[in-house]
Amino acid sequence: MLFSLLCRFIFYTAFSPQTALTDWNLVFYSLLYTSVPTIVTGILDKDLSHRTLLNYPQLYGSGQREEAYNQTLFWATMLDTLWQSLVVFYVPYFVYNATDIDLYGLGCLWLIAVVVLVNVNLAMDILRWNWVTHVAVWGSVIATFVCQIIMDSLSFSDDLLPHYW
Repeated sequence: MLFSLLCRFIFYTAFSPQTALTDWNLVFYSLLYTSVPTIVTGILDKDLSHRTLLNYPQLYGSGQREEAYNQTLFWATMLDTLWQSLVVFYVPYFVYNATDIDLYGLGCLWLIAVVVLVNVNLAMDILRWNWVTHVAVWGSVIATFVCQIIMDSLSFSDDLLPHYW
């Protein structure tokens, strides 16, 4: 999602070297905001135990027959992601176009919107919720807001963050 948003930004600015996100935002997006909830969900979200799966190998048949995830679902997911990235990019852009918000502010808004959207989409796919899953998913969203506030409040941020539009 973030990749398609940034590609849209690059095309919109005619391949200029300016960026809407800082390097720290990109690192935190990959390491903290979206990977932690995904890893925790992948580990803890199990609908059957490993013993059941080993005792009944025919349960793997739906995956082998592409009944659960197939090419049609893949392309539907790609179109849904494209639609979401268009909305996340253009709604804030047109809302704040006539204001004095700088590029970094718009980039922070895009990042927060993408993190919330990714984690809400992940939350809709979770089958078994527990306290660790809640902490990972919703803590990631809260961590995004907290990190943005901290990065905005740093006194040296003006030297590290691009402020041109």
